[in-house]
Amino acid sequence: MLKWITKGVNFSIVAALLLLCWGCEQAVVEAPAVVDRGEVLSAEATRRIEQLAVSMLKHNGVQLQVYTLADSPRDMDALALKLVEEQRLGSLAGGARGLLLLVDPVGEQVRVEVGYDLEGVFSDVVVARIEHDQMAPFFAANRVGDGIEASLELLVDERPQEEVLATRGMAGRYSGGAGAATSVAINKGLAPEFSGPMSEAARNRFVPQPTPLAALECYRQVLAEHVKDAELTLFTPATREFFASWLVTDAQQTNELRDLQNNLPSALVYEQGSLAVVRFPVEQRENAPYFLEKTADGWQLDFSTMSRFVGFNRRNQWFFRTLDHPFMFAFSDWRFDKNGFPFSR
Repeated sequence: MLKWITKGVNFSIVAALLLLCWGCEQAVVEAPAVVDRGEVLSAEATRRIEQLAVSMLKHNGVQLQVYTLADSPRDMDALALKLVEEQRLGSLAGGARGLLLLVDPVGEQVRVEVGYDLEGVFSDVVVARIEHDQMAPFFAANRVGDGIEASLELLVDERPQEEVLATRGMAGRYSGGAGAATSVAINKGLAPEFSGPMSEAARNRFVPQPTPLAALECYRQVLAEHVKDAELTLFTPATREFFASWLVTDAQQTNELRDLQNNLPSALVYEQGSLAVVRFPVEQRENAPYFLEKTADGWQLDFSTMSRFVGFNRRNQWFFRTLDHPFMFAFSDWRFDKNGFPFSR
């Protein structure tokens, strides 16, 4: 969950690169990363998406564009295909490696169009899950811009693999690959599972635990059951207050559950007085440490403090915003660079 509660290369420089597609030299098209005709994105959101697009191109070999519409099209799928083809979206990445997020806020629908070379990463199932489980809840809460950004973060988290990106698509074709369209109600209110509290009996299953690892195991069950009640006593009081105004989605929980289950066997626990840290090997840059606090009832997770001191870059690698915090006792055997990224000594 921490990734979702914490979030300058010049794009024209990247666009100036000339790459080869299908063995022959072709013109590279500088399609803008953001076209906000629907005027749903703030200047700051636009800037962040542009930075994310640069990062995806540089580190994942994917050319991204977010395109919002002022009016509903007659055919959303046909328009997405047309935009990708006309702009040769993916040419900056050297092939059919374009990813278009087309948003129709008037008709309340979204379409993700995926280039041929990315089908192995962004399948119809992956795209539809992100649209339905991540984007739709934000749109329902009338947070369209936030929903777009949060969905893009999940797409980045799919981490396209080099062996997939090394393949070439059809010569001269940039789209017609995978993708999915979803209806997204805007400002219609959240479904009960996103907004309603649990019963007291159900809530009492997620309480402070006798050890830090037991607390993390309990949190794993929160993720597995997609529990979104902000008042769980498994969390510190400050965390409960923090979550009261935060939107958590199924997609976010599914992704964190996957990472947590994969990495729990390598977790190490460090305690000092009433504080504890559960951390993972320094090489696992996508897996940030968890902070906990001990009360008379047991150990609680402290996401509020984590959100203040832990950040993530555009590659979902964690770093400390400052080294001046009470949980540094657990990292005495690591060193940190000037940007707060950890390294083994």
